[in-house]
Amino acid sequence: MKLLPLAALISTTLFASSAAHAADWPTSFSKCAAQGGTCDIGTAKRQVSFGIKNKWVLKSLSGKVACTAATFGSDPYPGVDKKCAVGPLDGGTTPPVTPPVTPPVTPPAGTDPLTQAAPATGWASHSSGTRGGAAATQKEIYLVSSPSQLLAALKAQAGKPAQIKVYGTIDMTASDNGGAFKSASDQGARSLISIPSNTTLIGVGSDARIVNGRIMIKGVDNVIVRNLTIANPCDIAPKWDPQDGSSGNWNSEYDGLNVDKSTHVWIDHDTFTDAPRTDDQFPQENGKLKQCHDGALDVKNGSDYVTVSNNVFELHEKNTLIGSSDSTTADDGHLTVTFHGNRYKQVTSRAPRVRFGKVHVYNNYYEGDRNAKLYAHHYSIGVGYKAKIVSQNNAFDIIGATDCGDVVEASGSSSKTGAIVDSGSLLNGAALGLGGASCKFSTAVGWTLPYTPALLDTAKVRESVLRNAGAGKLSVR
Repeated sequence: MKLLPLAALISTTLFASSAAHAADWPTSFSKCAAQGGTCDIGTAKRQVSFGIKNKWVLKSLSGKVACTAATFGSDPYPGVDKKCAVGPLDGGTTPPVTPPVTPPVTPPAGTDPLTQAAPATGWASHSSGTRGGAAATQKEIYLVSSPSQLLAALKAQAGKPAQIKVYGTIDMTASDNGGAFKSASDQGARSLISIPSNTTLIGVGSDARIVNGRIMIKGVDNVIVRNLTIANPCDIAPKWDPQDGSSGNWNSEYDGLNVDKSTHVWIDHDTFTDAPRTDDQFPQENGKLKQCHDGALDVKNGSDYVTVSNNVFELHEKNTLIGSSDSTTADDGHLTVTFHGNRYKQVTSRAPRVRFGKVHVYNNYYEGDRNAKLYAHHYSIGVGYKAKIVSQNNAFDIIGATDCGDVVEASGSSSKTGAIVDSGSLLNGAALGLGGASCKFSTAVGWTLPYTPALLDTAKVRESVLRNAGAGKLSVR
């Protein structure tokens, strides 16, 4: 296969930009079938859409669902082939909130998503800043739609400035990458998407997706990942560890995205989700769920100057680790990470869970249910060993949460504690109450922000995040 740069592909690729920017399903949904096909929804009821080009109908369904007008009771766009997409679970005690559907926003002059630098409102702007592949020439811009094209584009530049534009679904088990994984070692090798320095990896349109893959940013500098839906990978061979906890547990490999020994990284306007392979579809063995997912996004091993902004994290258990082990003491003084404008939707824990890092968490929106049948909320922010967390103006809407200790947890032993300060955050509309009886932590974070955040009033966070966060919200040429 010959890899063509974007300039050559324009004349040979059937790609209509206007169609790419039309939403064929609601925000945070995932395509499950074309019209006439079948969606396997699973045993739990979910919202399912039927439609195309910003016109669709919704029904709450489970099991095997025919993607037809008869199933949904109406045809929102007669004469045009529709698509079906699966969305939130209906398993909680309250219906999930569907954010307003808005078309992608054309960026103001000077903020083209392909060349935009990480804004000066997070750690990624610090030091030399983060520009990814902004300096790429026309021949260093690639449009890819298959695993072989993606891997070839990543290899072709080898650290030179590059912009790699993804359209459609790139499934790492596609035939051009060898088909279904055959073993644990095979999955480890063929699922890997390794991003070199000075690269922007960005989705085109509303439905650019990475499936059965794991994005690795390791030992590099200056990387941007934007506007992609990343299906959290599912380990085909989880391992049972009888020493994990009091009664053993299943452990899996592979994160959706992993930042390891890297600097100047901006993760922005992406959607991370377990869907369509959510935990309700897996068996209980040895008395425990045979969990196939690991993390959605982890940052470890001395990584610095990382901003995680305007993403949706949904339908996941152990979401984000900052620092992988209490014994990795070289992380102390590093792991400088900002989280802002993110939506955490039915995420059980680790949003984030921090060791060592100087981590800033502001203007994020958390929604969940402590009694949900699937992905029940356990905690949001984990204060681990030598964590140094600054929290500002976060909004927590957690059904069943009654005080700060339900959303901020001391994640570690009593002898290995961390520090956190908060201002302005709200829990179910009331002051968070950090420092109260259930939520006592050291406030000796020992650092001050090296940048000025663009703080929203907490009462405005929910609306802003629902409108702005996630893949499909950027207009990419």
